[in-house]
Amino acid sequence: MCVDYGVIGEHSRGVHAETAVVPADNLVAVPDGVSWATAAAAPLVFGTAWRLLIERGDISAGESVLVLGASGGVGHAAVQIAAHAGCTVYATAGSERKREYAAAIGADYTLDYADGEFAERVRDLTGRRGVDVVVDHVGAATWRESLAALAKGGRVLTCGATTGGTPETDLNRIFWNQLQVIGSTMAAPGSVDRVLQLVFDGTFEPRIRETLPMSETARGHELLEDREGFGKVIVVPDEVYDG
Repeated sequence: MCVDYGVIGEHSRGVHAETAVVPADNLVAVPDGVSWATAAAAPLVFGTAWRLLIERGDISAGESVLVLGASGGVGHAAVQIAAHAGCTVYATAGSERKREYAAAIGADYTLDYADGEFAERVRDLTGRRGVDVVVDHVGAATWRESLAALAKGGRVLTCGATTGGTPETDLNRIFWNQLQVIGSTMAAPGSVDRVLQLVFDGTFEPRIRETLPMSETARGHELLEDREGFGKVIVVPDEVYDG
């Protein structure tokens, strides 16, 4: 029997399988009219970003939020969530095309972070004040700049460390400026349910850079490793792939 549900859960032996067995409590109903690609692209990244910004970071209207790596899964979700919350959104991305995408989904200001030095540009844009919140899932390569981009009393939110988990930090800046470092990992089912309702009703849009047949999974990994495009890469069973 085929049941119209999307799967949200944890895996223990890899994710490249056409079928999976999970507890019923881990299922989320996918409404009519919502594509399976959207349902597949949304839960992890939007759930993670929602918990990070709304529940842990406690962002509010009128605050300024800098999102690093805005072209990635969590990054592009964080841009939309921060904009929806009424924040002024600054976003970094490594190409003009990615910055245009970031602006299209809610970023008020976009920055090229190719040289890794974005804090000074953020301060220029904020009248030397800095931003209230930095979303940094990059890690070691950006950590010091993230702290330097914060206003006094600001907070850096972290949910990942793709460039390394032991960054050189600046303790003097943290205590003198009374900064907060807030960590978060994924989301509880209730959080996922709340943010998915905003995905399913069209408030948020999971951007999909490419959909591939499962036989081309290696190409999907190449896209991620080469940082090509904007948004999520989806793989589907070969027999249902329609090109």
